[in-house]
Amino acid sequence: MNTTSSTLDLILSGGESDDGPDYDGLSGPEREVIAEAAGTGVRAAIWIRTLAERQDEEDNRRSLERYARAVERILSREIVLDRDGPLEGELLYELDPAHFTLERPGTGPMNLRPTEQVALAAIGAATASAPGTVLGNLAADLPRIGRLIDHALAIGQEPDCGA
Repeated sequence: MNTTSSTLDLILSGGESDDGPDYDGLSGPEREVIAEAAGTGVRAAIWIRTLAERQDEEDNRRSLERYARAVERILSREIVLDRDGPLEGELLYELDPAHFTLERPGTGPMNLRPTEQVALAAIGAATASAPGTVLGNLAADLPRIGRLIDHALAIGQEPDCGA
């Protein structure tokens, strides 16, 4: 468990303020699945940022950057045991697929393949549901969400088939 603790500490201490969740009272299995979720969030955010870098328009780049930050924050800072309800507010808003599927006035469409859009939508939906796992069986449910996100990443990263 020592490597899990240090993995979680490294992920959670990266530039975040000290007012985040306190994971000290968690059991070993709970700490492990939360650390795995945080790692999944980091991997997903890295991929989303590569999509942002590809955008020609600054507004589209910023929108995907916010999406990446929301995924990373939720999966590394918002899975807390004392949560009494679903995720709400600005973080949830940032995961709305309208940010990358609809063309906003004054900007062009995002430079995304359909499989990338599907992967982004799946990552956002799974991420939004992750904080709710503390209301059920965290040790069983959170790894399922992580596998779903990893599968979506694999789909999004597949080379274009020329369709």
